[in-house]
Amino acid sequence: MNKKEQTDLDVYSLIITRRGASELLCLLDGPYSTLPSVEIRRWERTAEQINAAVYRQLKIEAYCLSTCLPTSPTGASPAICLCAMECVRPETVLLPKMRWVSANSLAETSFLHSTTLATIQNVLRMVRPDRRGENGEYFGTSGSLREISEWIRAHVGPLNLRLTGQFQQLTVSPHFCLMRFETNGPALWFKAVGEPNTREFTISRNLAELFPDFLPQVLAVCPQWNAWLMTEAVGVAPDASSGFSAWRAIVDRLAELQTDSVPCLEILLAAGCRNSSAEFLLNLVDEFLAVMEELMTRQHGTPPPVLTRHEIIALANPLKDALSLLAESLVPNALNHLDLNPGNIRVSADQCVFLDWAEAAVGPPFLTLEYLLEHFRQCCPTIAQRRAQLTGRYMNHWRPYVAENVLSQCLRASPLAAVFAYAVSNDIWRNNVQLTNPQTAGYFRSLTRRISREASAFAQRSSQCLSQ
Repeated sequence: MNKKEQTDLDVYSLIITRRGASELLCLLDGPYSTLPSVEIRRWERTAEQINAAVYRQLKIEAYCLSTCLPTSPTGASPAICLCAMECVRPETVLLPKMRWVSANSLAETSFLHSTTLATIQNVLRMVRPDRRGENGEYFGTSGSLREISEWIRAHVGPLNLRLTGQFQQLTVSPHFCLMRFETNGPALWFKAVGEPNTREFTISRNLAELFPDFLPQVLAVCPQWNAWLMTEAVGVAPDASSGFSAWRAIVDRLAELQTDSVPCLEILLAAGCRNSSAEFLLNLVDEFLAVMEELMTRQHGTPPPVLTRHEIIALANPLKDALSLLAESLVPNALNHLDLNPGNIRVSADQCVFLDWAEAAVGPPFLTLEYLLEHFRQCCPTIAQRRAQLTGRYMNHWRPYVAENVLSQCLRASPLAAVFAYAVSNDIWRNNVQLTNPQTAGYFRSLTRRISREASAFAQRSSQCLSQ
């Protein structure tokens, strides 16, 4: 394994429990016990990888309760993290040199490192079943999978659906949960959200009721958990192998959803959709650029290039021009999905649905089109020249609302407006504590450089328009 491959891995020590966290899985190492561990790829779903690795290496089925993130790794050494888990089938026969140990029997002499015991005891206290629901932590305690499964059974039994016992866990957090459950019929998805994304619960409920043809069917909701149960969407995520007809269908369905949403904007805003109207975004330009100017001073070394104070100040005029153009166009605001990537789309021969509405917003409809076109360009570089066909097809749905020349002006302004709307879509850029994180600060500097490039392109398109 080369250095880069190694530093792209995380090592997780596992505290695997059973029977209400009263017992702990240990590996025998001479006179001592050790915790099992697995290696996973850093940039992929943690829970899914850990569960698979535990089954592959330890031959037991378990699911994640919570993780403890490490300090930053140094050198070529992988980071060492901690994950609390619960065994799904407590009576599974263990491999040699594995045993269940009573939590009450643990002592400092049980482990090679004396600090191990304190860490284990602290985690075992955190995942005790009697803590379930404290501080809204419904999914990080022992028995949470059983309770979720019982809740699902109660709601799908009248539909003649039965859980098979097979599941897939995609997220791990005491406050968040995303799991797929197989049934004797269609698969089901259980999703629960906590802060700062609790708004997604209300948004998803409202969108599913208002636009049932464009979202997965919601079968049940649990307000206490901010959770809802959905049928699995038919279709696949679009990618490089998708035919151009699939992308055309996505563009049509997106435009149909957005035009249908125009009469419902007050409901959508009340449900928690962000305000991304051009007028609202205009009021954020100066404040955002001031924050980005300060962030640029924190960058040490190049590349990437550091934008000067003059260069950042110069972004104000094109941003305001683009947003003003959209505000004055009289194109109606509509529902937007500010994270419309292929993973949030399922398309089939006869339908297309849109998933994961945590970044739902109300604003100029063309913002979401820009995100979709950018992913089309990345997925299908060999046919990226057909972007204009997708744009024209999308615009056909908006021609009844405004004149052709107005649509052309909106297309000129939308790429720049879309990047800015994405950058300010939440309040992280205003959070001084979060901006001290080097990765977060670097992310916003990167977005500012993208805004700069789009501002230059917008100026060029405007010059060409004036010269014609």
